[in-house]
Amino acid sequence: MIQLLIFYLLCYTLYKFNGFFFNNLFYSDKMSLFFNLLNFLIFFFFFFLILNSWDFTILLILSFVIFFVFSSISILQMYIYFELSLIPIFMIIVNKGKQFERKKASLFMFFFTIFSSLPLLVLIIFMKNQFFYSLLSVENFYLNFSYLMIFLYLGFMVKLPVFFFHMWLPKAHVEAPVQGSMVLAGIMLKLGGYGLFKIMILTYKNWFFMKMWMKSMLLMGLMFSTAYCLILSDLKITIAVSSVSHMTLSVLSLSTLSKEGLLGFFLMMISHGYLSPLLFFFANCLYERSNTRSLFLSKSWFSYSFPMFSILILSVNFCFPPSLNFFSEAVILLSLISWSKFTFLLLFGYMMITTIYSLFIFTILSSRSNKIYSCLDLTVNELSLNLMILCLIFFSFLLIAKLNF
Repeated sequence: MIQLLIFYLLCYTLYKFNGFFFNNLFYSDKMSLFFNLLNFLIFFFFFFLILNSWDFTILLILSFVIFFVFSSISILQMYIYFELSLIPIFMIIVNKGKQFERKKASLFMFFFTIFSSLPLLVLIIFMKNQFFYSLLSVENFYLNFSYLMIFLYLGFMVKLPVFFFHMWLPKAHVEAPVQGSMVLAGIMLKLGGYGLFKIMILTYKNWFFMKMWMKSMLLMGLMFSTAYCLILSDLKITIAVSSVSHMTLSVLSLSTLSKEGLLGFFLMMISHGYLSPLLFFFANCLYERSNTRSLFLSKSWFSYSFPMFSILILSVNFCFPPSLNFFSEAVILLSLISWSKFTFLLLFGYMMITTIYSLFIFTILSSRSNKIYSCLDLTVNELSLNLMILCLIFFSFLLIAKLNF
């Protein structure tokens, strides 16, 4: 209820101001508003899951910490809440994971992300000592040393993560319970994107010194991560690597620093925030009935609802119109072609590979084997949640157009 009241306050104020302050402690603009809306909706989805009071409390705490990240007014404040968000997801994986490897995966995630963002903290403290507190303000932040930008970008790229910095993500998703995977892919990956957006906009002059080799690295990572999905048989790992490719594409769009690039980055973040929890929820539905994450061992477990919803979900994954994914990739394509016409070939290859592995997953899951299984189809709660998220994916672009982002 408290989150709902906060959201209504943000929506009402949005029509009055482009941005507003909460007693000079928290700040909100249109982008942070939509990310907080996404945070609220993902938390609302957990009402459809059967969770005990401990799980619900941890998720509520995590939701509030994420709200504070998106409403931070300074780089230091963003960093503090940024790192605090690791504690609830660490507890979820350790306490609710089903495999013994969950401890190793959670520790790997925790220390990998903590140590990668330590240079960011050192740089923030250095700026505070050298240039006083005013330079920690989001509005006044600027740095003249281009080589130090690597430390600023590194912490956020690991949290997204983009390819080459993604090693912790598949391990965390495999060992996390369904609610952990949904909140991790749906909203926690957006923390890195939001922080990278703030830093990149504020240090755009420095970005031009390194954007060529950075874009080359991102294009390579985009193609590698997408092609890697073709050889995977574990459904959860496939979804996790697919998330890496989407996040890499969004950062590639942001790196153009054009109006179309920023819009494509934002639309991709929002659409992925809806799509990835739905994909992990479906993977969990399959796992609960077949007790395996293997695509080849999971076929023929659903009779009526699953093939219909799986083709809808996977069509959103390969950007079937009028989904928000379609509009986001169309805008990203325009922004990258304006930067270099050569990228059209790479992006066309990316879209073709995404379509191929999405249709391959659907073909495997909807095929019939010689064995006959007797199992329940999707429950009413599962159908309701899937329909709700699909409606959000297909029609949320109308809300964005209405608010004239």
